[in-house]
Amino acid sequence: MSLAGSNILVIGANGVLGSQIAQLLMQRGAQVIGTARANETAGSMPAGLAQALLLDLESDQSIETLVNYVMTSNIKLDGIVVASGLVAFGSVSDTPSAVAQRLMVVNHLAPSKVISGLLGRLAESQNEPFVASISGVVAEKIFPGMAAYVTSKTAHSTWLKALALEARRAGIRVVDARPGHTETGLAGRAIFGTAPAFAQGMTAEHVATVIVNALEQGLKDLPSEAF
Repeated sequence: MSLAGSNILVIGANGVLGSQIAQLLMQRGAQVIGTARANETAGSMPAGLAQALLLDLESDQSIETLVNYVMTSNIKLDGIVVASGLVAFGSVSDTPSAVAQRLMVVNHLAPSKVISGLLGRLAESQNEPFVASISGVVAEKIFPGMAAYVTSKTAHSTWLKALALEARRAGIRVVDARPGHTETGLAGRAIFGTAPAFAQGMTAEHVATVIVNALEQGLKDLPSEAF
């Protein structure tokens, strides 16, 4: 598909990876609507966005506000990219249930609610609409010491596979991106526990480029080896 002239919502456009994706999309001619969790983080979104919106994935009201805004406005929507998330580290026995619940909400339940709420607007697109979300290599391989995180990402990856089957009739492509460890600083901002000593990861620019190229090329899956 041609990204030129398309309108794409990037959830988490204030993050290291989300910002890179948003910038690349704009460089290729897309109009990008970016979201950040709060005013305090909105300044990290790249310049040149068509719109900058607030979206707190831990707030049902915030999700409903964004979905209602898009669905009741004249906003054209050709794609959604989910580039947000939280991480935590800890054994099964040590990780509090509240931490596991928070991971499941932010990494799966909330973005799936946003996507579901906007499917009707995506189906109206005349430009090969898509949903792209980053589940990561943890959706392919189980890692010890991060069961709650792996579970949330695996749940999202499985949901994306189901969505791909259901959305195919409406002409909506679903892309599950599963890159390996990426140097975004997320591991250092864990909501619980301490990250292990990871080997040097990929750059956010590299991962963003692979994802945006895949969107242009019409790919439907991005396994870890694609990165």
